[in-house]
Parts: sequence; C-alpha cells; structure tokens
Amino acid sequence: MENDSKSPDFGPPPQQGSIWPRLWRGIKLRCPRCGDGKLFRAFLKPVEHCSDCNQPWDSIRADLAPAWAAMTISAHLTVAIWHFVFWGTNLPSWQLIIYLCVIATGIALAALPPMKGLFMAIIWAKGTTDS
Repeated sequence: MENDSKSPDFGPPPQQGSIWPRLWRGIKLRCPRCGDGKLFRAFLKPVEHCSDCNQPWDSIRADLAPAWAAMTISAHLTVAIWHFVFWGTNLPSWQLIIYLCVIATGIALAALPPMKGLFMAIIWAKGTTDS
C-alpha cells in the first residue's frame, strides 16, 4: 500500500554540515537551504517556495515563537533605555512612558521578521513543519 500523503522536501538533513549558517540565513530573511532566495514575500508572509532552490516554505509554521522572541528582545532593550533615560533626564513621567511605548513597539516590529526567519530555519532544520 502506497503512502499518498505529500511530505515536504526539507532539503539536506541537519547532520550534513553545521546548523549555524542555516540559522543565520533565516535571520537575514534568506532561504536557510541555499541562502540566495527570499524567505518572505510580505512583512511576515513566507514565500510558497524558494525562487532559487525550490524549497517549499508554505508548510513551515512558526506560530507564536517569533512574537515571543521579538517581545523578549524589545522588553530587554526598552528596560535598558528606560534605565538610562530615567536617571539621565528630567522628562515628565507621561512623556517617558509615551516615548518608551513607541520605542518598544518599533523594536518589536523590527525584530519580528528576523525572528520568524530564525524559527522557520530551526523548524526546517529539525525536519518538522511546526513549532
């Protein structure tokens, strides 16, 4: 009896070479398999397949892990900024809160695509389809 389910091609298994270059390619928003093709066609929407190596990416789901990582990075950087601004300036509290909210939002939005690329590379290297 044949298996009719289509399993995605995950490329070379993680044992062949180091996983670190593949993760770095994901952070750079490039295909973790070849490093040339784009990983996203919109802000967080992955391409269906790599334009260079034809690796399918539409079946890889990173779910909430990238958001968690982006918020963690944003929180740590915002707290560090808050510490130096709070003690180094005489801004009123309401201004400081507004500035920090804008900064935290900007950092989180900037960190989301690289974190999604990283987690997609991790999921692909593990040979699974979701986190």
